[in-house]
Amino acid sequence: MIFFDLDDTLLDHSAAAEAGATKVYETYRSSFKEDLEAFLLRWETVSEKYFQSNSPYLRLTTEERRRGRVREIFSNPLSDKEADTRFQVYLDTYESSWKLFPDSIPCLRSLKGRPLGLITNGEKEQHRSKIQKTDLGAYFSTVIISWEVGCSKPERAIFELAAKQAGVPLTDCVYIGDRLETDARGSQKAGMKGIWLNRKARREQTDLGISVIGSLMELPGLIPF
Repeated sequence: MIFFDLDDTLLDHSAAAEAGATKVYETYRSSFKEDLEAFLLRWETVSEKYFQSNSPYLRLTTEERRRGRVREIFSNPLSDKEADTRFQVYLDTYESSWKLFPDSIPCLRSLKGRPLGLITNGEKEQHRSKIQKTDLGAYFSTVIISWEVGCSKPERAIFELAAKQAGVPLTDCVYIGDRLETDARGSQKAGMKGIWLNRKARREQTDLGISVIGSLMELPGLIPF
């Protein structure tokens, strides 16, 4: 069983998020003292804080997290209505910018006949929408979204659940993702074969036994048929 991550593995989340954040910067330019590059870095840092696997913000509702992010970005008190309006500027552009990486569909097609699955951290509605709008659903027999199942990567439980739903042992599963700790090491520690998709050629040390690829087109060569 071959499992994939979604954001920044199959779908270019970072580019879509940058497009959305840029739209916020341009729309509310007078509110910010830094240049666009610094703003984008700050946006990414704030966003990451709200979605880390051990973040206390995960106990908040979707609306509360979005309002919190916007208020932190603008560094001033905003009513719920104004916070929602400003986040919507980001969201509209983010969602309209969803695109798969050029190697995503060719990779999935090359694995035709093999059972494929998806394990992703994120909000149920948004990730289901990503899958539907990019026509990924046809490729996966098992889809696990963290907010639907109550656990998230890199917790062992989410990998165990995916294997159980797929009806295969953990040791017969491969997992591919763009995050070294969350995806590759997390799945490896759970008992799967972890593969790190290092698209940006980051120079991070990997544990012995974790394979590293720079493109999804390298994946089929690592999977014995």
